[in-house]
Amino acid sequence: MIKAVIFDMDGILIDSEPLWKIAEKKAFAKVGIIMTTEMCNLTMGYRINEVTDYWYERRPWEGKTKDEVTEDIIQTVIDEIKAKGNELKGVKRSLKLLKEQNYKMALASSSAMRIINIVVDKLEIREYFDAICSAETEPFGKPHPAVFITAAEKLRIAPHQCLVIEDSVNGVIAGKAARMKVVAIPDESLSGDKRFIIADSILKDLDHLTLDLIESFS
Repeated sequence: MIKAVIFDMDGILIDSEPLWKIAEKKAFAKVGIIMTTEMCNLTMGYRINEVTDYWYERRPWEGKTKDEVTEDIIQTVIDEIKAKGNELKGVKRSLKLLKEQNYKMALASSSAMRIINIVVDKLEIREYFDAICSAETEPFGKPHPAVFITAAEKLRIAPHQCLVIEDSVNGVIAGKAARMKVVAIPDESLSGDKRFIIADSILKDLDHLTLDLIESFS
């Protein structure tokens, strides 16, 4: 029986995935790496320090440290979210519905906590969550399940009684590795990715999340 729902943030609650791509392309261009959307998709769901580690290992650069590139990306994302970030379809409806049905809810994101705080306050959704977790405090980021396991612990709900909602393949892998049920809402740029087949269900957006679907996982 599902007792808790754990939401990813970027691409699930706010339309920030394109903003991350903008930030990554700008920051990496400054160190001579021309990023394509496909390249950005390879690390979607990673912590941002792991993104810079990934590309430094493959295309080492000079002139800036990895930490400086990471900070450049984070600051650009913050600026972009403040200026352009919008709530995605079905967010408030789903949160209200789950709250009314007494489901525990958590937010578990790879984003830094300072970005998470900006988003939940911008969207005015903090009140819905019983726990808010960032993978930045975990030994490993997604696809490792640590942030989801921490969220379940904070909710005091067993992992097998949790449902994860994710938009990235790495996030789906993390949810399944945590032994949780997973609903995937793939980012448009990944809609044809066959790896999403490992999710328990695939939806177009949160407007399609229903109580019947959640109860079917019991």
